Amino acid sequence: MGALVAVMGIVGFLVLLAYINFPPPYAKKKLVSVFDTMVLGVCAFICLMWVLNIRGSLANTADEQYLLPLSVAGAVGIEILFLGVCFLLRNFWVFKPPSRPGGRGGIFGL
Repeated sequence: MGALVAVMGIVGFLVLLAYINFPPPYAKKKLVSVFDTMVLGVCAFICLMWVLNIRGSLANTADEQYLLPLSVAGAVGIEILFLGVCFLLRNFWVFKPPSRPGGRGGIFGL
């Protein structure tokens, strides 16, 4: 179980680095920064709720030994999926590339 958590941790770290280091180059930097802050905050909140749910479910049971590995593996799995989907949405839908030269595309590409 420890090896799985370690591999997922490495993949989660790489997904986080990819999300932060590859913003859409054609979008306004301030809007992308606000979007990124919101996405990371929501991701942290969902992961925290997962950890608290697992802690409440497994506390004082026979399976309490699996509390830490399940909490970490689940939180990292949620992070990988959530940031992956938000990366695709951010770069290709919300701040999509301009459809014509000189124009700004996307929802917030005013």
